[in-house]
Amino acid sequence: MPEQNDEIFKFDPNSFWGDQEKKQNIDYVRVDNKETGMIAMVSTSTLETQNKQQVLTQIDEFYQQYNVFRSNLKPEEIKQTAQWFKENYQLLNLIARQVVFHLIKLYEHRVKVHLIKTGKLHSQLPTFTLNFDKEQNLVSVELHLSEKRIDQIIKQLEKDITTELKDFQILETAAEEFLTFNSISLVEKMQQNIGIEAFNSMNSDEREKACNQYFQEQEPRDLESKVVDFLKHFSQRNATAIFKTLETLPLTELERTFGFRGNEIAEPVPVTESRLANAVLPIPTFAAFSSASSAQIRKDLWQEDDSGFAYFKHQAKGNPKNYIEHYISNPGDIELLPLEQAEQIIDKFGFNTVKLHLIFAAHTMNQDRPWDSKFSLKASDIIKYLGWDKRTDLPVHQKLSEIAKTAFVLDCLLVKSVWVEGRNKKGGINASTPTGRMWNVVVDPRGEQNSEGKVQKPEEVYITVQPGLIFHSFLNKAGSKLQKALYQFGYLAKSILRIDPYHDELALRLAIHLAMESRVHMSGKYRVETLLKHLLPHAKIDKARSDTRRGYDLKQHWDNALKLLRKLSWQIQFDESYPEWLQPGSKSKKPTDARKMKNIEWLLNAKITIRPPEPIPELLTNKVQPKLKASKQKKTAAIATGITSDQIRKGRNKKGWSQRKLAGWLGVSQSLVKMWEKGRRTPSEETEVKLRQILEIQD
Repeated sequence: MPEQNDEIFKFDPNSFWGDQEKKQNIDYVRVDNKETGMIAMVSTSTLETQNKQQVLTQIDEFYQQYNVFRSNLKPEEIKQTAQWFKENYQLLNLIARQVVFHLIKLYEHRVKVHLIKTGKLHSQLPTFTLNFDKEQNLVSVELHLSEKRIDQIIKQLEKDITTELKDFQILETAAEEFLTFNSISLVEKMQQNIGIEAFNSMNSDEREKACNQYFQEQEPRDLESKVVDFLKHFSQRNATAIFKTLETLPLTELERTFGFRGNEIAEPVPVTESRLANAVLPIPTFAAFSSASSAQIRKDLWQEDDSGFAYFKHQAKGNPKNYIEHYISNPGDIELLPLEQAEQIIDKFGFNTVKLHLIFAAHTMNQDRPWDSKFSLKASDIIKYLGWDKRTDLPVHQKLSEIAKTAFVLDCLLVKSVWVEGRNKKGGINASTPTGRMWNVVVDPRGEQNSEGKVQKPEEVYITVQPGLIFHSFLNKAGSKLQKALYQFGYLAKSILRIDPYHDELALRLAIHLAMESRVHMSGKYRVETLLKHLLPHAKIDKARSDTRRGYDLKQHWDNALKLLRKLSWQIQFDESYPEWLQPGSKSKKPTDARKMKNIEWLLNAKITIRPPEPIPELLTNKVQPKLKASKQKKTAAIATGITSDQIRKGRNKKGWSQRKLAGWLGVSQSLVKMWEKGRRTPSEETEVKLRQILEIQD
């Protein structure tokens, strides 16, 4: 038998290109700049001729150029280039072709391992060629597939990729990257031609004009060569990321992917929710849900009570008698943990847990009875929500394990509410609840078990979630009609889930806070200091006021956060107290009469309006149901005896509404409306009454 470990599949992303180009074996080392966080792989030959500091300087200069050019790209330019790529280059097909190529190699490897272990193959499998060495050891397996069958697999995968990568806007991303790299290349060429000093002496308008001229003068053959080379590497990078999400599939799953096996009886798995397809998602925004989000990203605000237990407290602004408290327990237990023990769990809170918290919430709103429904999710879907399927630094089983650990942590978060909403003859709606779980979570990893019966490398993780008792008081549609409970929800832009906390932490903090606030703060107008005090420890703001360098850093982070939110289609308007010279990316100079006060003080005192992407503001404005006369309402309720999918669709079309708009009026997801109209789901009796009222449907 061969000495190497036959069970390890050696993935080579370059193997797809075969002999198209000969590559030398070059050793690379990782170079990190701890001050800026920039990372690059540098050849050892480069380090032999330059010291590490010189290499770091070059890396930083490149990233600075890259960020400058990328931030200055015009949306129309990106759109035109993306359309050019779409019409002239089959990018998605090229990605799919590479993924299938590597899947076939992986399958051949798995068959080889299976043969060595068992000596048997399934009778329905296609023809193979088995290659043996002189000692009759199996060396390799070659799968025989017709070109027609391979093309069928590629087309199916291309279709799947188109669906999966819809949110990524892959053509726009490719266009943006190509334009940026091409601009840097043209600038380097210009510097070589006219000299760096002459280039540096140009103002911004002169540089832009010169760059445009160089772009126009590019030889078509050179431009074509650049595009082909870029798309090759771009497609290879994306194909590698997609393959990494599939490489842990067991042999039987690969056989089903290639159509070699039918649907055999497998181990029962939970029925899971469909993926959240909409860009805008209804989510709870009641006080306890919002404070649970804050408790996970403001770990500095956890305290120790008189009994020694860890707690996080949110007090209502308008009524100090109303408050929410959070505690920590062990999974499956309700006993409160003292601060010292609780800190081990609190330390695991962070952006991963709060994102999963939001994902649970969005799926909760998909249920007919969101206050007491139970549902199951696949961790592989959650990976896609978070954008982790694009990460290549972790194998799939580690990503799945990380989601499982994050779900366990959420199962430890408890909540208690003392809350009376409104004032009337009966004293208002009492939404107080005893201490209980925010979420009841069961994690079920599936895969090969080790000798201890544990799944160390899961192939999938199923997470079953049930909202805690608190949802009965704050997210109960039926109870709200009887004035016994509240029904408080808002909307989340799904793009928030993909914001990278490592590079854009303040932007993520800001987006989450504003999403929670949008229901009650619909104007979106804030004082910057007020926002920052919600997002950051007060000591950090105080240091920014007293230390010029820290003040500069805080403003840069704030500016970058606004730039990212604007890129994600958030609506941002600057008040007159927020002068142009202070705004992100402004080239205006600070006036002399404004220099008496530090920039950080100007920023903290400035006012700004930040509203979420469309159509969230409209949905928030229109989500209150129209009031009908009592007699008409009773009549409508009496005839609610089974509304049909055709009635819903025709009623919506008659009003000229989209599925999204109808979903907004009902406080449900667009996907649920779609399922009603296709006859896959039926509305609850309560929802049917609402549908008949809103769409004016009569039998």
